[in-house]
Amino acid sequence: MIVPGRTATPSPAGEVLRRATPSGDTRCRRAVDDLERGRAAYRAQVWDEAYSRLSRADETAALDPDDLEALAEAAHLTGRPESSVEARSRIYTYRVDNGDNPGAAMCAIRIHLVSMLHGDISPAMGWLSRAQRLLQREPECAVHGYLSLAQAEGAFHTGNPDSSLELARRATTIGTQFTDPDLVNVGLHQAGRALVALGDISGGTALLDEAMIAVAGHEVKPVSSWWIYCSSINTAEYMSDFGRASTWTSAFEKWLGTQHGATAVSGSCRMHRSRILRLHGSWADAEHEARQACAEQNGTVAMDAGQAWYQIGEIRRLVGDLTAAEEAFGHAGAYGWDVQPGMALLRAAQGRTDAAAAGLARALVEHPSDRLARAKLLPAQAEIAISAGDLDRARATAEELAALADGAPPAVRAAAEQVVGAVRLADGDPAGALPELRGAVQIWADLDMPYEAARSHRLIGLACGAVGDEDTARLEWDACRAVFDRLGAMPDLQRTDELLGSAPPPAQLPDGLSAREVEVLRLVASGMTNQDVAEHLSLSKKTVARHLSNIFAKIGVTSRAAATAYAYQHGLN
Repeated sequence: MIVPGRTATPSPAGEVLRRATPSGDTRCRRAVDDLERGRAAYRAQVWDEAYSRLSRADETAALDPDDLEALAEAAHLTGRPESSVEARSRIYTYRVDNGDNPGAAMCAIRIHLVSMLHGDISPAMGWLSRAQRLLQREPECAVHGYLSLAQAEGAFHTGNPDSSLELARRATTIGTQFTDPDLVNVGLHQAGRALVALGDISGGTALLDEAMIAVAGHEVKPVSSWWIYCSSINTAEYMSDFGRASTWTSAFEKWLGTQHGATAVSGSCRMHRSRILRLHGSWADAEHEARQACAEQNGTVAMDAGQAWYQIGEIRRLVGDLTAAEEAFGHAGAYGWDVQPGMALLRAAQGRTDAAAAGLARALVEHPSDRLARAKLLPAQAEIAISAGDLDRARATAEELAALADGAPPAVRAAAEQVVGAVRLADGDPAGALPELRGAVQIWADLDMPYEAARSHRLIGLACGAVGDEDTARLEWDACRAVFDRLGAMPDLQRTDELLGSAPPPAQLPDGLSAREVEVLRLVASGMTNQDVAEHLSLSKKTVARHLSNIFAKIGVTSRAAATAYAYQHGLN
């Protein structure tokens, strides 16, 4: 929820002179200069200078409420939420002391917003209660609309989109009545987001697009623009509408060029850019942007910081740096971001399939009827179930995902087709898997998502090999290998090299293990039973047991768990 600052008519700069030390004092003249320059920077949306100048002026003589509002806004946009709250707390006291209940309530709502974004939930709710109390006996005004926006935001994030929609619509109505563009357009945005959550994708995106037009036309103030941009991109990502997310991210970047020194805003923008770069295969650039986002955000928007760390965790996982991935996911969780499905896939890569399945099960239970949220979790559940040999769960997951894909954005349809194909392949129907897998490749290619397309190519190669078409299988694996190599996706590259028969020679393997023994060890470390390994490598169960006995003797372990740990310690996963 965003509310604009008051339209201020600052007091003359000379007022500072009268409040400060005796006339002619150099310090006093500097304060006047800082105040005048700070106001000019605020009007020009040069936020770092506005903060610097106004805060220095405030050190000499306390600013009046209108200049304090400018200072608070600049503090928020430059990543100083505590300073923003401190400045507005002073404004709040002034408004209350002067009997200006609507003005005090507006200030309380602003403090609520900054505190909520920063993750300071308890004080944020206390300030919202103050605003409600102050407005109880006041005739309806625009501030009542901003209170509705704050309540709509709370309802949305506590899983009550119906209430959020009703409150957002009330805010838009009040904004229209009092000719407040920020109130109207933030209300439209929040109503659109609620409709999407309720399953009305077309109706919701229409309102989101309408609010975005107002932002592009500079019809709303900077903080409202920031909110609408970020929340709209998040909603597009939630829908897996990556085309819309990319378009809006580009628009956000262009708008950011007009907001000088707004590091908190640039941090948000970098986070969104990181997500798009990762999807399009620019992993090094994506990680750089995400780390810069964490530095620039300074936790101003906890959710954005959490998302940035999640992106770092995903990239580290995909390149095979599991320790760094776990650390990044830990940071994401500390900011309140749900780390699934990335954490489950990390646990699976570590050989902890039970933990992986439990994490996904928890996340899915929390979204029993949220189709789009489940669509993001189910592909990982299917992948882990197939790896663990739990084909009943994999089949049920594929069925649910296929049902969710009906009428969904292309990325959801591609994920569904890939999962259905993978399950059919695991079920021993490679010919039946091919149409879905080729359909998935086409959609991923259209979306310019190379990693996902490469994974589908690898599955196609497996299906082709299973029906005896070795030439096509090799072509598919060659194609996906080139992508994995370019991306630096080392675990996928190693698995593909195994398929192509280019595993390292025995002399390069640890403890005298043979290439075949390493293959068996890798599969055991992935959670496969002896029977699963036998079927995967076209060996007898007795031969697999003999290989495993030799492996245990060579590496000096006596259990599958210890062998799994050895595989990960030696990079054989």
